[in-house]
Amino acid sequence: MRLFGKSFYEKNTIVERYKRFSKEWNQAVHLPCIKAKTFKEMGQQFGASTSTIIRRFDEIAKRELKDIEQLPRVIAIDEYKGDTKEGKYQLIIANGETKEPIDILPNRRKRTIVNDLRKYGANVEIVIMDMSPSFKAAVEKALNKPIIITDRFHFCRYIYWALDAVRRRVQSKWEDYDRKKCKKMRHIFYKNSDKLNHHQR
Repeated sequence: MRLFGKSFYEKNTIVERYKRFSKEWNQAVHLPCIKAKTFKEMGQQFGASTSTIIRRFDEIAKRELKDIEQLPRVIAIDEYKGDTKEGKYQLIIANGETKEPIDILPNRRKRTIVNDLRKYGANVEIVIMDMSPSFKAAVEKALNKPIIITDRFHFCRYIYWALDAVRRRVQSKWEDYDRKKCKKMRHIFYKNSDKLNHHQR
């Protein structure tokens, strides 16, 4: 607004200064932008560009994330696909007892893991992780003889793979009808025996 040749801004209770979206819109987008599958999906839902949603997410992250002082006694590490400038995979570090995420490393390289654990891992005694040889090597190099525990998901997955290999080997000797019928019902092998009905047994 211009008055007497000078520009000034009136106070607006709906939209913050230098912002295009209302305060209510920003509040509405905060929680979904954390839980949404993709930023693009959120942008389409709220009528905004992907970059706008990313900026809102960064604002929330800046407020919520705290600097790490020391990692807890028990940590869990795992990779996930994030596809950033550092690479397609990142590494998340969580509290192994409370399951709360603590930090996200920009990549899963051995050097990155070693440097981070040496800097913040003085108190770490137990590390829960998958069976990755590179992760194990990084943990053993960075920490003072920690107890390494394979997480339940990866441990069970190897059991399922072994069981399925036996199933395929045994069924390869059967007639086509029986082999195909059993293949369709292979999920039964993974169920608790107490939960099987008479037909499944």
